[in-house]
Amino acid sequence: MNQVLNSRKFHYTDLDLRFRESPMTSDIVLQTDVAAVKQSVMNILMTNKGEKVFDDLYGGNLRSYLFELWDSITSAAIKARILSTLTNYEPRIQVTSIDVDDTRMDANALTISIDMIILSPVEVETTVEFIVERIR
Repeated sequence: MNQVLNSRKFHYTDLDLRFRESPMTSDIVLQTDVAAVKQSVMNILMTNKGEKVFDDLYGGNLRSYLFELWDSITSAAIKARILSTLTNYEPRIQVTSIDVDDTRMDANALTISIDMIILSPVEVETTVEFIVERIR
């Protein structure tokens, strides 16, 4: 039975949220390992509080910061929100640093970069970078 557990090809798998079709099998493509965890982090942080049924606290609620007056306190609040959200809802990672770039605040957009270690049998360092902007 131990050999069955150790022979797994991937440690983490998840559905690709773009629902692309595999040309070989006509099934939905799976995200695996690093891509699956990155997708999960983005999904958690881009979800607004109250959007997930039965868990009002789920989500990063980052869009709520787009129309705030920008200063060091707002930047620190965003970093704290990201860290606490990922600590509570993504146990597969350890966040090493968070960078919030406000150069696009004139267009009501933030660029966020998160350096993290994916905790699996082999630890992998990776970065997730994304833009939070208003929805038109």
